[in-house]
Amino acid sequence: MKAISAMVSTVVLAIVSNNAFAGDFSGILKSQTSYGSKSDKLQQQEWLLDMEYNTPFFGGDITAIGRLRWDSVDDLSQKGSSRPKTYSPVGGPITAGPSGEIDVRELYWEKATNTTYWRVGKQQVVWGEADGLKLLDVINPQSFREFILDDFDDSRIPLWMINAELNVTENSVLQILWIPDTSTHELAPSSSPFAFTSPALVPQLPSGVSAVVNDANAPTSLLKDSDFGMRFTNFVGGWDISLNYLYHYVDTPVIRSRLAGVQVVVEQDYERSHLVGGTASTALGDWTLRTEIAYETNRYHRTVSTFPGVSKADQLGSVIGLDWQGWTDQFISFQWFQTTITESTPALFNNRHENRVTFLWESKFLNETLTGEWLHIHSLDHGDGVFQPKLTYNYQANIDIYVGVDVFYGDNDELFGQFDQADRITIGINWGF
Repeated sequence: MKAISAMVSTVVLAIVSNNAFAGDFSGILKSQTSYGSKSDKLQQQEWLLDMEYNTPFFGGDITAIGRLRWDSVDDLSQKGSSRPKTYSPVGGPITAGPSGEIDVRELYWEKATNTTYWRVGKQQVVWGEADGLKLLDVINPQSFREFILDDFDDSRIPLWMINAELNVTENSVLQILWIPDTSTHELAPSSSPFAFTSPALVPQLPSGVSAVVNDANAPTSLLKDSDFGMRFTNFVGGWDISLNYLYHYVDTPVIRSRLAGVQVVVEQDYERSHLVGGTASTALGDWTLRTEIAYETNRYHRTVSTFPGVSKADQLGSVIGLDWQGWTDQFISFQWFQTTITESTPALFNNRHENRVTFLWESKFLNETLTGEWLHIHSLDHGDGVFQPKLTYNYQANIDIYVGVDVFYGDNDELFGQFDQADRITIGINWGF
């Protein structure tokens, strides 16, 4: 399978780099450097070259997106334990030493008729109405190498799938997904400033006790371990609504610990879940109201007890968002997220009810050549969070230069507070061609 993936990657990159092929060719070159303000170290020095090629093929169109990546700071290799092995046999990049990689980012054939739309191949599928934090947007796994600081379009891991949409009525569509790709979340390695350390996410072993960490028991069968999803969307009475269902492996492993003699054995397993939910949004003058709900079965939550360290219970998540564009070149958004563990489970690390809020403000200046942005995510229950001011200058139509700051705060045991020492200043440039 690795040989197949390598062959596909090589062929696609050759195609998108060959101007002799009929079709449309475009690309974007991104350069980003991040400096840790508390660690006094470079966190990232990355170059990304994305090349997209579109051409008619068998009555439809083929889209191929290849990626060349270089980071002189991060270790991109997949040897040993430097990088989690979370990709399926047909997914994931090809590494070129510790600093470089080649990837077929997306590769799909699509065709639209009066009643149907088909997209077959490696792709991203986005569900939900929420921004910044995810409830229904879980079709594709995510790379957490930079936690949630990367743009979601870049951090999502595209999957091989069949994506079909059927026009039920003039205003309603039924989407059906079959996903044989078993890739899961990519977590940051232990050497990274964004390696997870919070007891809410990883087990905390007794002092002086040695541990044996077994490899994750990941799904491997492209057929038996496939994910399946459906979404029905409709526009009625001024509302865009959706009903969603997904039968899938949760992309984060359940980490259990047990005592074996004088050692602690840590086991990692991926578990199935049924996700049922929906969305609704409507425009109210200068305002837009958005809401999203997701019910998940068989979720595992960390406990204060060492063995096994998790407790099984269903989970209900919801978000309500309000956007405002009443002034020219201004955008303001507020969201309230809540997750609820549906059963009264003792000794949980987190609260049974968890609440987070987000605030986003965007403003354009100087004839829309300068954009200021402020994003703030805050936990109402634990007092931790992150705020991210950013300034982007549109130097030319196809060139953007930006500078931003990521500042974490809160207790080291909390989701955002664990990265309190990972604050950084980032500069970058994007050049489209």
